[in-house]
Formats: sequence, structure tokens, C-alpha cells
Amino acid sequence: MHLLIASGFLDLGQAPSAFGVSLALILTFVLAIGGLVNFLVWYIVNQVLMERRQNQQRMREYDARHNS
Repeated sequence: MHLLIASGFLDLGQAPSAFGVSLALILTFVLAIGGLVNFLVWYIVNQVLMERRQNQQRMREYDARHNS
């Protein structure tokens, strides 16, 4: 269904040509996979930064308890 909509949007007529279908597939996979990869990279970086922040807080608490 999405391929027909995309090929119709590209003004390739009612019967989508091989070029229109190929172009729609390429756009779909590039956008979908690119978006997924960007989300996963953001998620991993966010998790690493949050864990680093927690570790720093634990070290401050540990130092405060043992250096007093």
C-alpha cells in the first residue's frame, strides 16, 4: 500500500513502474533504517552517560563517607 502511495506521489501514474517501486523501496529502507540506527545510537549514548553520572555520584558518596 505504501509503495502505491509513494509511486502515486511521485506522479508515476496509476500503475507504478519498476523505477517508481524501486525508488519507493529505497526511500522507505533508507529512512526507516536510518531512523532506527539514529535512535539506537542516541539510546546507547544516553544509557552510557546516565551510568557515568550514577558512578560519579556513588564515588562522591563513597569519598564523603570514608574521608570524613
